[in-house]
Amino acid sequence: MGRRYKNNKKWGRKRKADEKSAKSTKERKNGGWNPATNSNAKFEAYYSLVGLHDTRYDAEKKEFVPCQTDAEKTAERDLYMSTLRSILPASFRIDRSLDPTIQQTLLEEMREFTGKEMELEVELPRRSAPIGGMKTILAQGADGEKEADVKAAKVANDANGDGDAAANENEEPAKEDDGPILVKRTVAPAKPIPFVSHRGTTLGYQLSVDRSTLRRNKSLESLHSWLKIHTDCGHITRQETVSMIPPVVLDAKEGMSVLDMCAAPGSKTCQLLEVVGGLTHASENGGEGTSNGAELEPKGYVVANDADPKRAYMLVNQLRRMNSPSVFVTSCDGQYFPILDDKSVRGTEREGTFDRVLCDVPCSGDGTVRKNPGIWKHWNQLGSLSLHPLQLSIALRGARLTNVGGYLVYSTCSMNPVENESVVAELLRIANGALVLEDPRDRMEGLIARPGWNSWCVLRENSRHSTRKKMKAWHKKNNSKMSEKRKEWEEKREKGECPPPKEREAEKVEEDKEYTPSPYDTIPYVPPATWDEAALRERTTSLGFLEYASYDEVEPEWRRRVRASVFPPTVEEASQLELHKCLRCLPQDMDTGGFFVALLKKVKPLGKDANERMNAMAREWRGGVDVDAHLKKGGDGTNAEKKAIGEVAEDVVMTESSAAEETSATEDKTDTEPATDAKKAEERGGAEIVQKAPVGKIGMRHKHKKKGDVGKEDFMPCDPSLLPALVEEYGLASTFPKDQIFVRASGEAKVLYFLSGSIKSDLIDRGIQDRVTVINSGLKCFERCSLQDKKVGYRLAQEGIQYVVPHMTKRMLSAGMDDFYACNKTGFIPLDKFSESFQKALEEVTTGSFIVALEGYEKDVSKKMYLAMWRRSNCVNCFVTKVEMDAILSKMKALGYVAPKEEDATKEDETADTAVDEPANAAKEKMDTN
Repeated sequence: MGRRYKNNKKWGRKRKADEKSAKSTKERKNGGWNPATNSNAKFEAYYSLVGLHDTRYDAEKKEFVPCQTDAEKTAERDLYMSTLRSILPASFRIDRSLDPTIQQTLLEEMREFTGKEMELEVELPRRSAPIGGMKTILAQGADGEKEADVKAAKVANDANGDGDAAANENEEPAKEDDGPILVKRTVAPAKPIPFVSHRGTTLGYQLSVDRSTLRRNKSLESLHSWLKIHTDCGHITRQETVSMIPPVVLDAKEGMSVLDMCAAPGSKTCQLLEVVGGLTHASENGGEGTSNGAELEPKGYVVANDADPKRAYMLVNQLRRMNSPSVFVTSCDGQYFPILDDKSVRGTEREGTFDRVLCDVPCSGDGTVRKNPGIWKHWNQLGSLSLHPLQLSIALRGARLTNVGGYLVYSTCSMNPVENESVVAELLRIANGALVLEDPRDRMEGLIARPGWNSWCVLRENSRHSTRKKMKAWHKKNNSKMSEKRKEWEEKREKGECPPPKEREAEKVEEDKEYTPSPYDTIPYVPPATWDEAALRERTTSLGFLEYASYDEVEPEWRRRVRASVFPPTVEEASQLELHKCLRCLPQDMDTGGFFVALLKKVKPLGKDANERMNAMAREWRGGVDVDAHLKKGGDGTNAEKKAIGEVAEDVVMTESSAAEETSATEDKTDTEPATDAKKAEERGGAEIVQKAPVGKIGMRHKHKKKGDVGKEDFMPCDPSLLPALVEEYGLASTFPKDQIFVRASGEAKVLYFLSGSIKSDLIDRGIQDRVTVINSGLKCFERCSLQDKKVGYRLAQEGIQYVVPHMTKRMLSAGMDDFYACNKTGFIPLDKFSESFQKALEEVTTGSFIVALEGYEKDVSKKMYLAMWRRSNCVNCFVTKVEMDAILSKMKALGYVAPKEEDATKEDETADTAVDEPANAAKEKMDTN
């Protein structure tokens, strides 16, 4: 039996290999690859009906005007679709928290790379014949190429190296799909993004090429290497243009507390952290520290939360570039983020926890179709209807967490009104005057954003008759190959060569008849000849959409999906809500992706009804209670209804709700162990047990992979017995904040972390770690080292050294530019590499960890011109990562330092021998020599 199984397995592998070989030799269409389908009939028909193309931008008036004729709507639709089918240009911004001198140097370097037009050889995208192809791209005027230029490029590509055209006369002409098609293209300079600025200096820029071209084109190697180096250093963040809008709209200030409820992957979080976690107040003092050490650290902080722990880990990696102790990374369902304010202040003007809250909620993402082409294939309206209650629940929780007088930003990367205006409208209804919309356009220079909608159509897909499975089965049975086989069998039956078909069951025949493809479901989608509403509705109906005029028309079985809140407001209600203040960014307006942003100000505390509705929605998402419970008025009601409308404790996270119980059953046992909770309750003197907020999606187990210091262990104060030895060894002054040194609750204090005083007082001291899963926070300031003196046992860590050095009086040396540059090397550094005076100072340092600070910047925390070193018997080591070494070299260049010529020659030889990434080394060499 075993031998037979092995033989079958062997012949199975051989058969698969033969099939693969046959496919590889078979001539394929489109050059042997399957292009992405840049068309979706339902997508285009839906947005045509709801009114996405009813307005256009008038460049002369610099305002949006209604499309009066069918020709104008067609032109707007064509512009929109052509933009969606083009590749998204790359964009980036410079860190606003950098020192102005370093900022200016980066801007000058950026202008050298992108400040003028460049001529590049660019490979044209090869698309399938129905969607585009070379001729269609040229006909649409993509980037201004002419067909003659392409033909000339093809001739140049096909010609021999010796230029003998006669030798090719007898050869077969090259096929249109053979080889890449290269054309010369003039690339415009980088376009500034005016609304991303600081103190009159524009810090955001949008390039004229996409990320793929930037990465692969040899002419842009130096620019790509420059961006890569400074991105790793944290000086630059590559971020989509429209993704920069929500943090700017939020208008956070230095020293504020900010919550990012759905933070991953972290570009917006970094943008917020640059504002609230900056150290400009320290640099304004000329780098001179005061007797109060608290002034040498940021006052504000950002809490970055994400429901998925894996995405939260990715968020930590992104935030590490910022090198800030003012971020607190958590993982929990945003609907259950804990409310930390005391019950005595709830319902008063002191309600809330954060000055600013960003709700960049999960969405269908159809505004990102330019960088996620898979959305073309998988887009459907049911996804938006499903996400609507989750988005509303997260936004309402964010409103509750916002301080009175603070601001909340609701944003999505979707263009669907079900996910945008309908959520904002319902949020304003529930708040009942506690929230008001504000228009941020006046302070957003250069922003082209359309007004929000006051009315829209509500549609759903008729999944009973057009499920994806039935559509796939129909297309499989009616493709060209099956049609040919069916004809062959019919001919054979007529000749009597094969038996007649078997009689099928009536039910199966009816099932096949249930799905009938729409004549409008074509690739590419053919736009309507007329924009009459009746014609548009006829198309959506044919494509399987059902339209509802009001919530009363929704079938009972569909009311969990099609909510009452998705319907547009009445005319009178729309005048009160002022939804036109919302920002709608469409791709064609600024050559970006699609985005929606709404700015809401909390003018008074939320009422009791709003809090009950908030709790009911969160429980429904986790526990599945009555969807219409909030619509029922009066009467005693059943227990289930009372539970649904929130007749329980106000904070569902702080108590043992059914949702928390349901989630705890699916989470790891380490999240909330009964013994631990009982112990905590006993420590509180018999107070109620506090459960942590649920993590991730319902019914999904998340396996937390701990890497390094990233884990679910809480932060706890450092053992006081460890600090005296550190104070003695490094001469830490009385200003050193000992109460801000923490360790992870893993039982081994391998790393000592520095956390900002604001995070300690506002979050940790208020018990946030008992209510939410903590992923990461703070910076490493000391690390355990076996080579260090046993009495101390810890060496200085480079990551958070800037918050320790201002308090040090021992084991710290000041070095000039040349000696500081010589220290910033990898490997063993002999003492004879330094100046005579600095060499003498090093000889006086005993074996162990010490600090070298750049002369004149010993107290300047914002520049961080410090190096964590290790003294050996006859040499020293620099314990700094390669990425931070590059960052320090960039800062030294900004301060006017020019590396010695002999050092440049040595570095060139080393680079030639050991280079792994040639473009990156070339950019680094340029930074050193300039």
